[in-house]
Amino acid sequence: MKKVFLLFGIMSLCVGCATIDKREVVQSIPERANPQAQSPQGATRLGTDGSTARVLKRKVAIARFTNETKYGAGLFTDNNYDRIGKQASDILAAEMTKSGKFIVLERTDLNKLQAESELLGMTPEEFKKNLVGVDALIMGSVVEYGRKDTGDVALFSRSRKQVAHSKVNVRLVDPRAGHVFFSDDGSGEASLDSQTILGLGDRATFDSTLNDKALSASIANLLDKILNKLSDKPWTSSILAVEGDQVMISGGERQGLKMGDKLKVMIPGKVIKSPQTGFNIQLPHKQEGTLEIVGFFGNSETNEGSICKVIDDVSPTTNHIIQF
Repeated sequence: MKKVFLLFGIMSLCVGCATIDKREVVQSIPERANPQAQSPQGATRLGTDGSTARVLKRKVAIARFTNETKYGAGLFTDNNYDRIGKQASDILAAEMTKSGKFIVLERTDLNKLQAESELLGMTPEEFKKNLVGVDALIMGSVVEYGRKDTGDVALFSRSRKQVAHSKVNVRLVDPRAGHVFFSDDGSGEASLDSQTILGLGDRATFDSTLNDKALSASIANLLDKILNKLSDKPWTSSILAVEGDQVMISGGERQGLKMGDKLKVMIPGKVIKSPQTGFNIQLPHKQEGTLEIVGFFGNSETNEGSICKVIDDVSPTTNHIIQF
């Protein structure tokens, strides 16, 4: 009888001391990622001919995303507060800002910015006048948001794998004409592997942080696609002032320009409304000369500029367009 109690006591002690011995979180992007959408690290991207091209920052704004899935929807859901859609747009704004490859302007919470500007003594007209236009407005939606739980049971243990999946669709819109000129999606997964000793009361709840990690992974897979599409359009700037033999232009080192870069001085082409499409079409610019960057000024992306010297026999004016 004593042997039975002793054996029972040993088994109870082993069960009481057992712990989870494996817990690993893995984030991933789709296995079939588009190789043409992946740009190299740093301020370069892969061109259509296989060569690398310089990446100069573009101005973008992000509109509020929507949640088109059934996840998070219910009888008591506030239709005016889309938590998952708001989370998606905030993650995209954070990732684009951290990448250092975009100039991200706020659009979703303009009412809060306007309220703050009023505290600074600005009128609504002054606030609106100070807003800056963008090269593209990013709109999108969460179209897939799910999870699954799988596992195997052995003699004394159980392995469990929790997987969350997310898919986000975005479109780039030209704010001048409302034209959608690009659309794509990004998918991502996050998984959690765990192993427990049977008899401990294995965790029955799903780790909710996996959903957030999967959403972040799907958005991260979109960044290079957006960057490559925006880079298809030539980077342009304007002449701020001409002082003697020096030409001051908008944009500098923080936007990707470097000392010694050659810039084209262009005569802008006429803008004509097409009878066929109804859109305004700008005729091709004509190059008139070349500038070389010899210096920079300013202390942020919003107020920096470049000091250039004229290489060709041309007299630049503020009516010219500068193109990289």
